[in-house]
Amino acid sequence: MNTLSLNSKIPLMFMLLVVLIGGSGSNTLSGEVEPLSKLTSLSTACLETSRVSTCRRALSRSEVLQRQAASIGNYACQSHLLGLGADLLMASFNEGRDVSVKRMLKEVQILCRDL
Repeated sequence: MNTLSLNSKIPLMFMLLVVLIGGSGSNTLSGEVEPLSKLTSLSTACLETSRVSTCRRALSRSEVLQRQAASIGNYACQSHLLGLGADLLMASFNEGRDVSVKRMLKEVQILCRDL
């Protein structure tokens, strides 16, 4: 049988995430006053539309923020942003991650206030 199990699909999805956002640019959000609010609006739009371009922008924003979180040692924030990125990736494939993304966004708002 030549089907992929869920466990073998997860690493493939993370590789796709890296490819999608790998060359996204700098590690800062220049000129962005409220980066978490922008992440929230992009993530919500991703859930509502499942548009690849919108989800990609949300993924890119979460990647930049998770790097910032790591650089200041806020590992709880970083790990939640990585989880959010995985959920956004699944949402872009119409995999029904709405509840998970919304929960993760609430946690990110609390844990990542210092970004």
